[in-house]
Amino acid sequence: MTKKLTAKYNDSCIKLFEFIKMLYEGDVEFKKVINHFSDGEYNGKSNTHVTLNKYLNAMKIFGIKVKKINHKYKMLSSPYKIKFDIDDLKSIKLLKQAGDILPEGKNKTNFEDFIRALEIRFDDSAQNICRVENSTQNLDLEFSNSEITDQLKYCAKLCKDKQKLEIIYTDDKGGEINLLCSPIEQIYEKRKHCLKVLGNNGSRVYDIPTDNIKSIKQLPISSSTQAIPTTVVYRIKNRLAKNYKIRDWERLDKIEYDGSQVIVNKNEDLNLLLHRLMRYGTQCTIISPKFLKEEMIERINKTLENYE
Repeated sequence: MTKKLTAKYNDSCIKLFEFIKMLYEGDVEFKKVINHFSDGEYNGKSNTHVTLNKYLNAMKIFGIKVKKINHKYKMLSSPYKIKFDIDDLKSIKLLKQAGDILPEGKNKTNFEDFIRALEIRFDDSAQNICRVENSTQNLDLEFSNSEITDQLKYCAKLCKDKQKLEIIYTDDKGGEINLLCSPIEQIYEKRKHCLKVLGNNGSRVYDIPTDNIKSIKQLPISSSTQAIPTTVVYRIKNRLAKNYKIRDWERLDKIEYDGSQVIVNKNEDLNLLLHRLMRYGTQCTIISPKFLKEEMIERINKTLENYE
């Protein structure tokens, strides 16, 4: 029995790696994918679709994003990511523009394959920049506006210097926050340029819109703390657990005896996450971290005050 299971697992791993290899080579026709996972025996009635979804979910857990577009499967992100800064993205953009004027043929095809191989290895920050550009159609990576350019250069310097910062900024409600932190990187979230920092206690990552920053003071203290993603663990139950769709940045940790599910969420904007979890009402409970549980309680109490 053990030998049979081992052979089955080995066969599954080979099929998965072969599928990944196909995706690295380019978009894969739906028919070819189905034939691959059915060993060429798909008759339109078997459960190959279910099997395929299991493989796709397994890839998702390991950070490989695959999407079906126009009857073709396309790899959107690779498990091996490269950190690209703004200068790198500007260079890649120029390369793409140069590739557009190449004559049709083998050289152009090879060039486009090279660009695609770079794009699927973009890290999260680079993907955010590209998403903003694609959604607005007016974000110019040249950043000709001098004020924006100076702002970006200053934030880049802060991240490079790796020294502790004292930042005073306003939150969504207009309150003034004084934060001791370590700079991590620049990101683009919801069409806003943000400075990602790690709180002084090392337990929380903040995405601070640079437009909200009133002052930044660089402290004469080196920042040796490594950046860690903010991990939030919460439990969902009842109807929500049955219908919940796992996000790309989440994973299912376990299913408990009563059918409730424990979800692990990494590095989602905490303000947006709290807004979403509050909509789930009594069907959702934050397990950790403690500071986020306390913030959720505070928001709930302030909501209740509106009905007193």
